[in-house]
Amino acid sequence: MTPRSEGRRAVAGPAPTSGRTAVLGVMVVALTAALLALAGTTPRGIGAPADTFERAEIEQRTFSCPGGIPNATAEHGVVESGLAASTPIEDQPVVFDDDQSIALGAFAGQESRTDDWLAWLPCPEPGARWWFVGAGAATVTHDTVLTVSNPRAGQAVIDMDVYGPKGPVEAPGLHGITIPSGSTRKLDLAKVAPVVGDVAVHVVATRGLVAISAADRFAPRVLGKAVQEWLPAQSLPARDITMVGLPEKPDTATLIVVNPRQVAAVVSVEVVGATGTFAPKDSPTLTVEPQSVATVSIRSIFDGEPLAVRIRSEQPVTAAVRTVTGGDVAFATGVRPIRGATSLAVPRGAGRLVLSSTAEETSVQVTAFGQGGTQLVDRAVTVPKASSVAIALPARARYLRLVATSADAVAGFSVTDGAGVATAGVAPAITSVLLPVVRPGW
Repeated sequence: MTPRSEGRRAVAGPAPTSGRTAVLGVMVVALTAALLALAGTTPRGIGAPADTFERAEIEQRTFSCPGGIPNATAEHGVVESGLAASTPIEDQPVVFDDDQSIALGAFAGQESRTDDWLAWLPCPEPGARWWFVGAGAATVTHDTVLTVSNPRAGQAVIDMDVYGPKGPVEAPGLHGITIPSGSTRKLDLAKVAPVVGDVAVHVVATRGLVAISAADRFAPRVLGKAVQEWLPAQSLPARDITMVGLPEKPDTATLIVVNPRQVAAVVSVEVVGATGTFAPKDSPTLTVEPQSVATVSIRSIFDGEPLAVRIRSEQPVTAAVRTVTGGDVAFATGVRPIRGATSLAVPRGAGRLVLSSTAEETSVQVTAFGQGGTQLVDRAVTVPKASSVAIALPARARYLRLVATSADAVAGFSVTDGAGVATAGVAPAITSVLLPVVRPGW
């Protein structure tokens, strides 16, 4: 592991002298357009767009820990050998490379701990498509700074779109941003796309892959002190999303939903609780206007019991839950079900892991380890159909290994100590990625 054209020439010729020649020319153009459409290489404006991504198996995993919050440190480990000592994150991201022999058992996280907050984020791995929901673009009350890093060989090119409560945010200069190999670019939303209210950010790497971390500064009260937390990347827009990584009894909880489509989305809210899945009595459906962001309070659903928040919509949407507990901010995100084995680091403190079934009854083997690899917990946990189960995490637990018997469960954790609260969803280990396909220019 390592912490670390050619232009086309116009040809002149005699002008056509007959209508027959002109008709033949029109037929040739039409036939060419039809063939291009069938071939999937149609230029913009002719036929259906081509698929621009292909899935590729990975030969190694790369974790990029860019920091962006004061006092940030990076931690990296492997299930078999334990968790290494923390590494301070300075001006450049701390990068860990793990080859195929240990990749599935590897993990990394970044942490910031002060008197005012406990911030935590699993270090992101390079990808092509990113969503961040619940960001801010107002200098004083709520601002988010994206750190975009390219830890791979070859340059990356990204396009970024920002959505606000009233629709897309006008932000010139956010398309065609080049990130050279080994370089990092910071994008302060309050400067590049200023707007009041919660926003969502969509980033697409049109060339290469990038790792993105979003450092969020939020003042829970109008006149209160701002605290900092990393805003995790959200799941891609879908009609059914389950959000995990929630504290037991937050002071406030806000569901934030973005609708990237051009048709309004009606979103229903469900709770995957200890006794089953149900719709909260005082949580009506939420209508999200086209290409906009909407919010609703869901504080009433929290009673200390284990739960996940599930949303459904006829239109693909994505979402996050922002909670405030004792003045500290945390986020819950949508994650994919656990498939096979996955590993993750957790911050120090009193915590619990919540497993939620999105479909049938399932079982997950939960193993908790101390800093040096000492096994603290090893038990099979049965998760009833459409329900949630909580497992207490020992105070000395520093990383977990989860092995699912079927792809029916999602997982998230919350940890609390004197500094504040940290939460995170469990993302399955990445074994393949979507790579952008570079087409010939037109």
